[in-house]
Amino acid sequence: MKRKRADIASFFNKKNPAEAQENERQDISKSRADQPVQPHPKLFPRTLQGDRRRNFQASWYNVHSWLEYSQIQDSAHCFACRHFGLPNTDSVFTSALGFKNWKKATFRDGGFTKHVKGEAHTHAMVAWKEYEREEKVNASLMSTLTKEHNKQIQESRTSIKSVAEVLLLTATQNISQRGHRETRDADNRGNFLAILDVNANHDTVIKNKLTGPRNEKYTSHQIQNEMLDTLAEIVRSSIINEVKERAVKESFLHFESADRLDAAGLTEKIIQVLERYGLEYKSNLVGQAYDSASVMSGKHSGVQARIKEVAKQAFYVHCNAHSLDLVLVDTVKAVPQAECFFAFLQGLYVWLLCSHEVA
Repeated sequence: MKRKRADIASFFNKKNPAEAQENERQDISKSRADQPVQPHPKLFPRTLQGDRRRNFQASWYNVHSWLEYSQIQDSAHCFACRHFGLPNTDSVFTSALGFKNWKKATFRDGGFTKHVKGEAHTHAMVAWKEYEREEKVNASLMSTLTKEHNKQIQESRTSIKSVAEVLLLTATQNISQRGHRETRDADNRGNFLAILDVNANHDTVIKNKLTGPRNEKYTSHQIQNEMLDTLAEIVRSSIINEVKERAVKESFLHFESADRLDAAGLTEKIIQVLERYGLEYKSNLVGQAYDSASVMSGKHSGVQARIKEVAKQAFYVHCNAHSLDLVLVDTVKAVPQAECFFAFLQGLYVWLLCSHEVA
């Protein structure tokens, strides 16, 4: 029974010859991209050869740059012939066992000297040196290309940063960005391009970008809108974090056009926006403020009532801004001249709006 168990264990632990050979050579170079493995242990193993014990000498590395040593097998191998030699080249220095006859290693007609004089080794050394030369050229070329690529990336980042800063400035200052005509010969190209031109007078990178190819300027209307959307998303994320941290602060989060203006449609739209940004309105919403229109403030079926059904703590109060507006309207009505003036402005607005729709 014990013999049978040993046979089974031996069967499952058995390795195929190719795998065993590869494992034996795992401490020397694997490919031509490596360098010859030349370890320097304190002591090399000594084996009885002839009348004395002999061992590999680390000083041989200085004489033969192609030489590599396997500590697992205590054998020498030729790096050049193993990776750059012709196929089916028969040599002990390329075999799995390697060269181990330390007694004849430095003989004039044997060992290393005989191997060096061989035609196969000569061709392998030439191929190795040519490979190293090409690698140096490729490395130099790649280094140059990498530097130029990194330079272009840095210049693009500088340009995009400048464009984003100008957009942020025009947005925060609430000034228009685009001009009616934005060509080079236009008298007024708009605030955005005008500010960029001023920056370009003091920054050659921005100047080169603005005068370079059209697809590298980052000044098109589409790019502007994309950057503004990105900046808006950054601000929006900051507001959402403040809300989640329960900071008491009034901030504008989102503008959304409504497809339906009834209470059900507006309620659905508000809830969709809150859910889109991950706000826990059911447990954290504590207040609502709208105008006094019945669709918004209705006690039974208005927006405030519908939201309060799902957010129990969301109490409704009349919007302070709308209350102030109502006070101002009543005050103006008490002054006939002011009432006539604002009525004229309202009529003018309606007329311009209708003219635009007709046109």
